[in-house]
Amino acid sequence: MSIFDLHVHTRRYSGCSFIQYEDLVGQAGLAGLNGLALTEHGMRWPDAEFDSLREAAAARGIVLINGQEIHARDAEGRSEGEYLIFGLGRSVTETRSAADLAQAVHDEGGIVIAAHPYKLSRGGRSHYYGAGDLIYKLPLDGIELCHPDHSDMAMNKVKKAMAQMNLPGTGGSDAHKILNIGSCVTVFENRVLNEKDFLREIRAGRIRAEKRW
Repeated sequence: MSIFDLHVHTRRYSGCSFIQYEDLVGQAGLAGLNGLALTEHGMRWPDAEFDSLREAAAARGIVLINGQEIHARDAEGRSEGEYLIFGLGRSVTETRSAADLAQAVHDEGGIVIAAHPYKLSRGGRSHYYGAGDLIYKLPLDGIELCHPDHSDMAMNKVKKAMAQMNLPGTGGSDAHKILNIGSCVTVFENRVLNEKDFLREIRAGRIRAEKRW
């Protein structure tokens, strides 16, 4: 078994985060995690920098996964939600619709998880910051179930989609502050030692989401 936080931002590449990357590994250990996924807004960590960080984490028993969080938009520029992308060797810099994004990621061998699809926006109860019911129309590999901004109602909506689409649910803190790391996690049934293990287990659905605090 391995416990990962699948949704973490750092100050290094997400300007809205207060987390210094040097503090990541220590906090992951304090939170009882086996791994973290870095999902910076709109980009993936450069390999040279990430490899150095990954090696330092591995020396302390923490597995780091290099991901990214991408905001999809339709042809008119309207939001179609945010997505956690894993398994790509590059940053996704092009503005794409959610469907086009998912197709492009799959074509390159990656996976796509809908981030906080039912997180309410500031626009009111009928508007979501995530994809909302658009998730039903997308070829996803998973749906973020446990997220700090998912209410019980939101989680019930995700569970319904998971059942209908036969998809696993993930957990991630969406941490922008260091003490939030590990508040929501993804529990892998099998031990995950690297990205290959990580992708395989998510695709196989051998995971579950947990909200810890």
